[in-house]
Amino acid sequence: MRYLAVLFATLVLAGCSKAPVTRSESQAVSPTVVQFLLTAAASDFHNHRPPDPVRFRDVRLGHFMTPSGEEQYMLCGQFLPAQEGGKAEWTPFATIKTSGYEQWIGAQAAGFCQRSSVIWDKEGDLSTSLQSRLDSLR
Repeated sequence: MRYLAVLFATLVLAGCSKAPVTRSESQAVSPTVVQFLLTAAASDFHNHRPPDPVRFRDVRLGHFMTPSGEEQYMLCGQFLPAQEGGKAEWTPFATIKTSGYEQWIGAQAAGFCQRSSVIWDKEGDLSTSLQSRLDSLR
């Protein structure tokens, strides 16, 4: 009878525990968030030149949990700046959705995008979408 009580208590506790979320789980991101970040990134590149991006690559959407438990979304990728003479190098950028947005370029952007706590969306590469959005502003 004692074993039955222990088994029952174990099952109740196991049933009440919350399964941890793994990094591979990703919920669908609102299209509004995706469009906001694409527009914010393109507008920022257009309004704050130089550098003037010629191309984008590896642009992807991800999020991380803030200390208050909210999801904070960001767009990460690399751009190739226009270069007169010499060879241009791919530069990382991050556009983070805050109460508005923040855009980071270079090593600081790489730091945001390389965090182990970032959960990447399965949407795929958004380079073409960002390039189109920037081209429409020119």
